[in-house]
Amino acid sequence: MNLGIPSERQQQQRRKLRDEPLEKDDNSRINMTSKQRLIQLTYLITVVDLACMFMQFGIVPYLATSLGMDAVEFGYLQTVFGVLQLLGGPIFGRFADQFGAKTALAISYVAGSLFFLLLSVSTSVPLLFLSRVPSVFMHGLPGAQMVITDLTTADERVDALGKLGLCFGVGMIVGASLGGTLTSKFGCVRVH
Repeated sequence: MNLGIPSERQQQQRRKLRDEPLEKDDNSRINMTSKQRLIQLTYLITVVDLACMFMQFGIVPYLATSLGMDAVEFGYLQTVFGVLQLLGGPIFGRFADQFGAKTALAISYVAGSLFFLLLSVSTSVPLLFLSRVPSVFMHGLPGAQMVITDLTTADERVDALGKLGLCFGVGMIVGASLGGTLTSKFGCVRVH
């Protein structure tokens, strides 16, 4: 009688599954060079995505001020962004479960591109609020983590996810620096 305690054979199968990369069958195996290219491409796009995200953190307050928004309206703008991200997380996770991590990551980057495109053409307060809508699917870092996890073995995973953390840091530094530079050179200047 088995009372929910896994047998030795079941434990070995679980260890084997845990230590192998996720693959559907022999026909869908990815060779080593294409796997490495995909991982490197994920790193590069993650750096660009995060740099754009952190760049907009420095630019949006000045854009909002130039469009006539006060501090309360700007707070609403940021709240809309946060709420959409919060609501989009489970939707993004379910989408990734249904269609795969690579597809979900592609959708995330497309949503990010649309977000930044709408932000760049925002000439009114309603358009600025509308630019926040694609943020529902902007979950680039979790998507990148899913892709990296799917493409690596247990031994490679720590190193690969550590490099992804490095990409986050690089994106944050580059984006914040560019945002600050662009804001100081081209932003609104208030004279008190």
